[in-house]
Amino acid sequence: MDLIFGVILVIGTILAIVFNYYLNKAPGSDPEDFKIGPEELGLKCDCYLNTVIVAGIAALAVSAVSTSFDTRLDFYIIAIAVFAVVTLAGIIGRRHRYRDWKEMAHILKRSVPTMVDRPTGSVDYIFDEDDEEQTDEE
Repeated sequence: MDLIFGVILVIGTILAIVFNYYLNKAPGSDPEDFKIGPEELGLKCDCYLNTVIVAGIAALAVSAVSTSFDTRLDFYIIAIAVFAVVTLAGIIGRRHRYRDWKEMAHILKRSVPTMVDRPTGSVDYIFDEDDEEQTDEE
C-alpha cells in the first residue's frame, strides 16, 4: 500500500466519521416525531439504520480501490475497521442527541410552570361575527 493511498484512506475515513457523527447528532427532529401507536404504549421507532448507511458507503468506497491493497486480508481488515469506526461515530452522535433531548426536557420542566387549575373538560369558544359587523357600521 502506497503512502499517498494510506493518507487518502485516513483522511476519507476521518471525513466519514465526522459527517456520520454530526448527521446523527443533528437536532432536526423531536422525540415526539418517533412515537408510534397510542401514547400509553410508549413505543418509538427511531432505528439506527442511518448510522449504518454512511458506514456502508464508506466501506464501499474502500472496496472500490481494493486493488491497491497488498493482500485480500489487508483489504478485509481495513474495510471492516472503517465500517465499524464510522458506525460507532454515528451511534455516539445519536446518543448525544438523546442526551440533549433529555437535558432540554429537564430545562423546560424547570422553567415552564405547570398549571394546577387545569380544566378537565373541553372549552368551547363562541365567536359572534354579528357583533363585529355592528360595531363597524356604527
